[in-house]
Amino acid sequence: MKARKHAQRFLDELRVLNDAALGRLPAVGEVREAACREAVNRLLAYSLIPEQGQDPQIRKLATQIVDRGVKSVDNMFSEMFSELQDNIEKTAAARIEGLDLGSRRPFIGHLRTGQLNAVSMSVPGRSGAYLVLIEDQMPLFSSKLSKALAWAIPEGPADANGMRNFKFSLPAVTERVEADPEIAARFAEIVVSYAVMGTVNQVGDHLVPPGYSNLAGLLCTSLDYFVLGHEYAHILLGHLETGATRRGVLPAAEAEALVCSWQEELAADWLGSVLSINANIEHEHVDMDFGFLAISLFFDALDVMDRAVALLQTGDENARQLGSHPPSELRKQRLRDFLPALGGSKPANAGRVETALLLAEVQAEIIRMLWERTRPILLDLRRSGVPAAHTWRTIPKETDDGARPN
Repeated sequence: MKARKHAQRFLDELRVLNDAALGRLPAVGEVREAACREAVNRLLAYSLIPEQGQDPQIRKLATQIVDRGVKSVDNMFSEMFSELQDNIEKTAAARIEGLDLGSRRPFIGHLRTGQLNAVSMSVPGRSGAYLVLIEDQMPLFSSKLSKALAWAIPEGPADANGMRNFKFSLPAVTERVEADPEIAARFAEIVVSYAVMGTVNQVGDHLVPPGYSNLAGLLCTSLDYFVLGHEYAHILLGHLETGATRRGVLPAAEAEALVCSWQEELAADWLGSVLSINANIEHEHVDMDFGFLAISLFFDALDVMDRAVALLQTGDENARQLGSHPPSELRKQRLRDFLPALGGSKPANAGRVETALLLAEVQAEIIRMLWERTRPILLDLRRSGVPAAHTWRTIPKETDDGARPN
């Protein structure tokens, strides 16, 4: 509990510093006090006449309302990932003898990181606490993107139980995307909004039939499992203690966020995939093929947002990327190579591995087709002077050999 409080306090500090860097709040004072004070002032200024805003009782009531709101958002986000976190830990404990995270159990928080991922870090001081920060728009982005992707997959005939199957074949999905322009429009709306506004809050909630909703939910939850499993892997592999650190990933002078070497990042991908796929199997009853499909979707989505933001910033989709990480295609290929070992030697598992690779290939083609239809929209926006959201933090694009272009 003490470690959790240290982590929450540090997260509060990061939020005020982050908001100050984005021009939203002054970087002074104790964090939650500063955040609440600013919110209370806005609430009173816009909701009441000046005389009422000076009333001590009204100000006290407004402060209580705002403070409950700040805490409820944190609690809601923490609760969103709590079950996934428990399941990841159960899966890890079943495979790592003597594992006892104890105080090393990370606190899961959200922050506008400007990167489409999560960031692991040690909490400064002697608490021994860890913090996993997830880009605050990422859960909503992955949910909406999963729906857009699912909508591109045509339904097949029902099985003996009346359940609908989906046609994961290149000819079928190509025909569907070309026949229904609404699919590409949905995808483009999500990507363009995120790239330009830094948020997908304004994107409408696209309703899909029950079968598609189940598929989208499965993909979204499985993607969250991998993101969380990847960050747990950094902790379990000792990267936060021994890895190189660099200031500046977050706008807080004392925040030393881990910048993994490629070896460490790829190792975290490997262990994260083991944890997420097995947690999905054991606790969600989701087979390996769809667990791997969601992992591939994460890398496809990361690649798309790298390209979208780079286009708006430079006009060259290959010029920059969000944060420091190996190329998405390299990371996917390493996991494709590893998948047979994860599946084991049973003949039935060999079939699942083959299916998983096929599904991932079809999904990548869907994303490619939808991106080709989104690129012209972003180029038109750039020509019109529309920039990428200032919240994005990019660096020169990493290449396959680890070099960066000039």
